[in-house]
Amino acid sequence: MRESASPSLCLWKLRADSLVRARKAVRRGDEEGLHDLRVSLRRLSATAGALGRRGLSKEAKSLVRSLSEQRQLQVDRALLARIGRLGFLSPDAVTALAARWEKLAVRGERRIGRAAGEPVETLVRRLERLSHRADRDDEPAAALERARLRAERALGQPLDARDDRALHRYRIAVKKARYLAEDLGALGIRPWKTRAEREKTVQEALGRWNDLRMFCRRLSDGRKEAEERGAVSLARELGRLLATLQPTIAEVRRAAVQASKDTSAAEATTATQKGAGGRR
Repeated sequence: MRESASPSLCLWKLRADSLVRARKAVRRGDEEGLHDLRVSLRRLSATAGALGRRGLSKEAKSLVRSLSEQRQLQVDRALLARIGRLGFLSPDAVTALAARWEKLAVRGERRIGRAAGEPVETLVRRLERLSHRADRDDEPAAALERARLRAERALGQPLDARDDRALHRYRIAVKKARYLAEDLGALGIRPWKTRAEREKTVQEALGRWNDLRMFCRRLSDGRKEAEERGAVSLARELGRLLATLQPTIAEVRRAAVQASKDTSAAEATTATQKGAGGRR
């Protein structure tokens, strides 16, 4: 009778399958293909780092970073289209920005294609090899929990008085903590699934804030460029839009900070109950 695969082999198989699906989505030109690829790579980096495969973790993280600019451009173009539909920019202004950003996107497509080619294929082959042989840690839960506790320490500080850079680092830390919790959930450790869901809420709130923040940064660059070119009307419109968006960014930021507080309170309650249960 065939023995069931060890937990670590199952995790490597999950990561390989996820990368294969994301790579196919990119090659099909799916709207969310690049996002899915970066998420798969982030998950791989978290899993590999926790299980002692540091080289694999670094390679995955490096690929994520190499695709950051292209993903942000996708987000910015979608926000620009939405801003246009809502009437916050004139059709001429939207067309002018869209044309310039389209050129950037076309150049970026080559980088996306290269990343989804040999580098990802190499990672998939390595993961498939790992998924078919005994790993050095056939009981990965303890290693994942240690990594998860380390990730939690980065989430311990309140966000109220922290600057945007610190908030961005917190967002990345939340992702890592969530992915490790989901790994533990995949191993059948049920309490981690609930914690992962709570952190998903915080991650999404911080993601909305970051998307708007980066969008405004690109708009600001566009305004400066318009001023240099003497496109006075476009520069003026972008200035008004930036001023209009500031209260929205502040509100989204407050919502993200509050979501982090709610999650921290829930985590503290869970830890207290667990400790009380252990003392009975």
